[in-house]
Order: sequence, then C-alpha cells, then structure tokens
Amino acid sequence: MKNIEKILEEIRKIHERMIEEYEEKNKLQTKFREIQRICGEAVTAIHRGKIEEAEEKIKRAEEKIKIEKVKVNLKNSTLNSTVTTAIQEYVEAKSLLEIEKNNRLPTIDELEISEKAYILGLADLIGELRRRTLNHLIKGEIEKAKEKFGLMIILHQTLQQLEYPRSLIPGLRSKLDAMRRIIEDTEKIITQATISLKLYEKLKEIYDEKKLDEINF
Repeated sequence: MKNIEKILEEIRKIHERMIEEYEEKNKLQTKFREIQRICGEAVTAIHRGKIEEAEEKIKRAEEKIKIEKVKVNLKNSTLNSTVTTAIQEYVEAKSLLEIEKNNRLPTIDELEISEKAYILGLADLIGELRRRTLNHLIKGEIEKAKEKFGLMIILHQTLQQLEYPRSLIPGLRSKLDAMRRIIEDTEKIITQATISLKLYEKLKEIYDEKKLDEINF
C-alpha cells in the first residue's frame, strides 16, 4: 500500500493520545475520590457535634475542587460518575454544615456546580437529616427533631417536581423512592417518641404529686 507508513504513524499517535487521556482520567478520578472521602469525614464530624472539624474538612475539599476546576468544568452535566458522585457528596456535606451553623441551604451559585449534581446532592441530604433527627430524639430534643423532619418533607416535596420526565435527572427517581420510605419510617419514630415523652411526663407528674402528698401527710 502506498500510504501504509502514514497510517501506521497515525495509529501510533492515536494510541499515545488515548493512553495520555486514560492516565489523566485516572488521576482525576483519584483526586475526586479523595474529595469524596474528605466530605464523608465532614458529615461524620457534624453528627458527632464537631462542627469546627467539619468546617476544616469542607474547606480542604473546596480547595481541592477549586484546583480541579481548572481541568474540568464542574457545571458540565456530562461529567463522569466518579466526579459527579464526589460533587454530590460535597453538596450533601456543605448543606448539612450550613443547616447546623446558619439554618440555611447553600445555593447552586454559591457552590458553582452542575444543576444535576446539586439536585442529587440535596436528595442524598435527606438521609443525613434523618440521622440528625434521630440524634435529637435520643437527646430528648423533640422540637429540633421535628424541625429536621419538616425540612425532610419540604425537600422531598420540592424535588418531586423534577421526577418527570424520568430522563430529566437520571437516578433521581430511585432517590425519591428512598426518600419517601425514609420519611415514612422517621414519622413513625417521631410519633412513638412524642407519645413516650408525654407518657413519661404524665407519670412523672403523678409520681411527684404522690410524693408531695406523702410529705404533707
């Protein structure tokens, strides 16, 4: 063939470019897995009441995200799954921190990420809100538990608007189904805890009155 040498050279160059892209992709995935890990640690710190530690970890994650923004457009909805998952974890951790510190949720403009990652991150947040709700119940903080539960309901109702068409945000439908089950389960727990607390208070009231009568006698 007249141009076989040229074809072979082109194939060699294609191979080199593909290897380069492959290695760059692996490096990117490794860095975003690290971001995901740090955000997961931040969430754990929040549940343990270590807010300052959580802030420090989220700041570290944000610094790493800023560095990677030079290489990847985080507002691009076609990012690979590793990057998307890490950004969702960041949304979840940052949102939980803002709720605990400032009783607010961060906006998408503040986070500078894709709309899909923002929505899916908020959908994942409901699981962490349930944990906060249960922690409040364990401490006897019924009103705080009800506040977190109320936010769970608002998030679920709001995100439901994006459920159809299903192709709008892949993966959201399954998250909404999980959210629904979590809400139903949490509602039962709150109801039982409220009834138990009222029963305890009533029994304590009866006991105190009885002790008072014995003293007066």
